[in-house]
Amino acid sequence: MLAPPRSRFRLLALDVDGTLLDSQGVLRPRTIDAITRAAKHGIRPVLCTGRRYRRARPIAELLGLDAPIVCNSGALVKEPALHGTLWRADFDADLLAAIFRLFREHEEPVVGFADRHPTEHDFVVGQSVTGRPLFDEYVELNRPHARIDPAWDDRSVPHFHLCAIGDRPRMLAFEAIIHQRFSGRVTTFVQRSPNYSGTMCEVLRHDASKWSAVMHLADLWGIHASEICAIGDDMNDLPMITGAGFGVAMAHANESVRRAADHVTLGNDQDGVAEVIERYLRA
Repeated sequence: MLAPPRSRFRLLALDVDGTLLDSQGVLRPRTIDAITRAAKHGIRPVLCTGRRYRRARPIAELLGLDAPIVCNSGALVKEPALHGTLWRADFDADLLAAIFRLFREHEEPVVGFADRHPTEHDFVVGQSVTGRPLFDEYVELNRPHARIDPAWDDRSVPHFHLCAIGDRPRMLAFEAIIHQRFSGRVTTFVQRSPNYSGTMCEVLRHDASKWSAVMHLADLWGIHASEICAIGDDMNDLPMITGAGFGVAMAHANESVRRAADHVTLGNDQDGVAEVIERYLRA
């Protein structure tokens, strides 16, 4: 692949866990410096993460970024200055009700992420103790930000991101069931956060992804897809890596993600993001 022109990019879409942060969950100084230089050269860094808004915002603050944040694997775009919502991929009521039925049929407890002010809860679950250790661990570790409501799965309430939590084989099997029932109507990602023991099967609206969220911002800012560099390591990064003008995979990324990328950079413990900025961008 020929190296892209160094003056080409105006937006830098950055995954967080496994990409921006090292294996210990730390922002490395060289990476911070490289992102700061890119911003000074007029390239807009945008965090694009599977994290919910509460857990993404501190990373943006460490970087000194006031840009919108793409959260929940692309189902939500938040404006940190006023905690406003710029875009959200709500399920329609009928589809939401059908998804809830499927979770119940297969006895999968569900986490429903909420778009609330940071002083309120981040997600809702029907019960805090389900007998599923990996699900219960997630709830317990986030208990201060959870709402427990046995009647919460009400289709009159907007929902934009649902997930099951369990071991990877179970979540892959459940993902297949979801697609068998809702082919073409939902997007799913099966992945594991380094912060939890369990694997998540995330369910989003069919058009929700980090890439669709990034393009919402790009349209607002008058930026073409060819002017976007996207860097990531997991399956929910694949749409933005393939859609961007320059898609980059981390060295440790899933094989399918590496294969789809224009460039494979160093690992997150070797400042792979900084390598891309210094080598291919203006900074």
